[in-house]
Formats: sequence, structure tokens, C-alpha cells
Amino acid sequence: MADLHYEKIYEWNLIYRINHWVRAISIFTLIFTGYYIYWPFLSPEENSQLMNLMRFFHFISMYIIILSFIAQLYFDKDIWEYLPTWNKIKTVPDMLAYYLFLKDTHEEYGKFNPLQALTYFFWGLLLIIETLTGFAIYSGNIFGIWDSRTAFGWVNNILGGMPITRLVHFSIMWIFIITVPVHIYMALLKDLTDRDNTLRSILTGYKFKRVS
Repeated sequence: MADLHYEKIYEWNLIYRINHWVRAISIFTLIFTGYYIYWPFLSPEENSQLMNLMRFFHFISMYIIILSFIAQLYFDKDIWEYLPTWNKIKTVPDMLAYYLFLKDTHEEYGKFNPLQALTYFFWGLLLIIETLTGFAIYSGNIFGIWDSRTAFGWVNNILGGMPITRLVHFSIMWIFIITVPVHIYMALLKDLTDRDNTLRSILTGYKFKRVS
């Protein structure tokens, strides 16, 4: 069998890599602080100072991830590749079979395979919903200008009330808790099987492409 050869290519630019890690840190912070706000497990007794600190980091992380999301929409030239199309949807079984070890190889799809593209699009929608529901359940002012629950009261009206809004917000957090490890697993598997430097590429920007 012929030897395999790899070509080093510049896959992720600096802005994309910075945005990736900003989002990763922000999502982890949002999950941790959000869960603490729901269930203050670090301090069973009432501790308003710690709770206020958790709320502060929760909202700072939210503002950061919103800005990161907007920056990616503006700077990412490949943003249209995330859109769900029939060509992507119909090739999902091929990638699922690969990740479930039912196939040894998969088709080449360019920078994003269909599962990646659809996942990123799905995460973007969830982020928007999570932001809207977060403002709708927040009891306070936004930038000291608008009362959050008044400005986003329409979200509660659409969903059917504050309890359902809280449930949607908390449920989306669990979707991120479940899907982020799946995302890491997919990247790890591709790195190990394709030997394309997937994991380190999000730090260096460079991947290896098989040329023969």
C-alpha cells in the first residue's frame, strides 16, 4: 500500500481561534454560574455576596459570548457554510456511521463536515434563545437603562409565563452540557483516526490534509 502523505494547511485564522476559546471559556462559566444560581451548592446557607458574584460572572460571560457571536458573524468568511441545506442533511448518516465506528472512513467535506456545520448552526440558535430567556427572567436593569423583565416581557408572553421561560433557559443549559463533550469527542476521534492535527489546530491554526 502506498505511503500516505500530508500537506500542512492554514485552516483557522487568528480571529476564529480567539473567538473559539472565548466562547469555550464563556460557556463553561455560564454553565457553572447558572447551575449555582439555580442550586447554590457551594454554600448551602444563604450567602448573598457569593450569589451576587456568581450573577456578575454569569452576565459578564453572557455579554462576552454575545459579542463573540456577533464578531464571528461579521468576520467569519465561512459563516454561510453553517446553514442547514439538504446536501448537508443527507450526508449526516455518513458521518454518524463514522463516529459510531460503523465505518472506517468518511467522505471529505472541506473545512466543516455536515455534523459540525449543523451543530454550530444549532448552537447559534440556542444561544439566541438562551439570551432572550435569560433577559426575560433577569430581575434588574440592562446597562442601567432598561428594566430587563419589562423590555423582554414579550418572551414570557410567547412561551406562556415565567415558569416555562425558566424551564426553557435551564433546559438549553443542559443541551450545552451534553453536546459540548460530544463535540470534543468528535474532534478527538478525527484527530486520532485521520491524523490531521484537529485538536492542536484550534491553537496553531494549522491542520494536515491527506494528499495521497
